[in-house]
Amino acid sequence: MNRPAIPADVVRAVLIEAGHRCAIPTCRATTLEIAHIEPWAKSKDNSFANLIALCLTCHSRYDQKKEIDLRSIQTYKRNLALLNYRYGEFERRFFDHCVRTGKRSVIVGAGAELLLSRAVLDGLVRVLPLQSGRESLLTSPIGENVFLPIYFMCELTENGKTFVDRYSRGNEFA
Repeated sequence: MNRPAIPADVVRAVLIEAGHRCAIPTCRATTLEIAHIEPWAKSKDNSFANLIALCLTCHSRYDQKKEIDLRSIQTYKRNLALLNYRYGEFERRFFDHCVRTGKRSVIVGAGAELLLSRAVLDGLVRVLPLQSGRESLLTSPIGENVFLPIYFMCELTENGKTFVDRYSRGNEFA
């Protein structure tokens, strides 16, 4: 039986879900294939729920070499759903940065508390103002001068470190 092509809108949705990168967080390569979570021969399923973006190497490691098991791939798919539903683009990039570099903090400009608000609310990240001598001088509505920091340190909390560690290892965090 010939396998039908995966509809273009489904391919696009799978690629967007993974940020046009391999869904395995320690890989994140950009040359991708669309892989079936449950093999096509068994499932006959080309739905979004049964597809995941993998690089050529990880796809081979999953399908042919069996070095990546089904449960791991299912976990990567569930983790993507949680990350994409719960956290914004800046938060996801911050988590990816922590995985790629091993660093647990970054210095960012004003607005970070808004960009990381869900991660802060969930207790994964803390945003601390930095006293840099480059604070912004504002005048309040009642005429007082107010100095606001323009740089912030964003760092993972202990819970955030655990979250990023589970993410990088492909452990479920939902």
